Amino acid sequence: MPQRSSPTVRRRELGALLRGYREARRLTALQAAEAIEVSPSMISRLENAQRQPVIIYVRELCRLYELDEPTTERLVRMARESREEGWWQRYDLESPTATYLSLEAAATQIRAFENYAFPGLLQTREYAEVVVQTLRGYLPDEQITQTIDSRVARQKILAGDGAVQFHAIVGETALNQQVGGAEVMAAQIRNVLVACERPNVTVQILEFSVGAHPAMDGPFTVMSFAEEHMGPVVYAEGPLGQIFQDSAAEVDRRLEVFTALSELAASPDVSQSLLRARL
Repeated sequence: MPQRSSPTVRRRELGALLRGYREARRLTALQAAEAIEVSPSMISRLENAQRQPVIIYVRELCRLYELDEPTTERLVRMARESREEGWWQRYDLESPTATYLSLEAAATQIRAFENYAFPGLLQTREYAEVVVQTLRGYLPDEQITQTIDSRVARQKILAGDGAVQFHAIVGETALNQQVGGAEVMAAQIRNVLVACERPNVTVQILEFSVGAHPAMDGPFTVMSFAEEHMGPVVYAEGPLGQIFQDSAAEVDRRLEVFTALSELAASPDVSQSLLRARL
């Protein structure tokens, strides 16, 4: 299966590797910066993937850390790949949305919980239009259109070679919330049923009868990657914006919540029956 990646993931992986090699040499960021004559903040931003890597600095750091030629060339190649343009960059998007798409494009597994709406990867264009226009009404019309366009375009990761493994748990509210009216909702539910036919897509409905559950604090997504030095990332969106978290403790906590939800939710087969009944 081909490995999927993105410039953002390459930048994060490169930063993690450079930090690991520096720490293995028992050097501080200040010492590394002084050795290659750059500012300590440049080392920090490079290791935290907050800036595009400058290839000459990557080579200088490899020399400082006494890395062999194959390792150096691998890191330089990653630096070049991290400067390539991702497909989402042709759209005029809010910065957090672009970051999310860059991570999603490289994920090998996505686990998502949504309580009030169907996940973006399963939305029809008509359903997405209502959701985006409602939640992003403060954006200029052209940016709203491009956000909708990108939401439809991103769904290609569910098909073809290297398709992402996608597991969605959706609150029963999403089945009953009349987003766009009956026609839009019927088409949306049919779209989810078609997606469920894919071997890489699992959808479970969390019924009202479950009562209190561990994700009542809100929806979230956990994205996992094939890269050895790229750990999973948790994403959450709320009234105060979009948040990304990659700390191991938070990732583990969200994965535990997702596992609990999958045990509480209706099985995939029963969930499809609920979707068909709602039609």
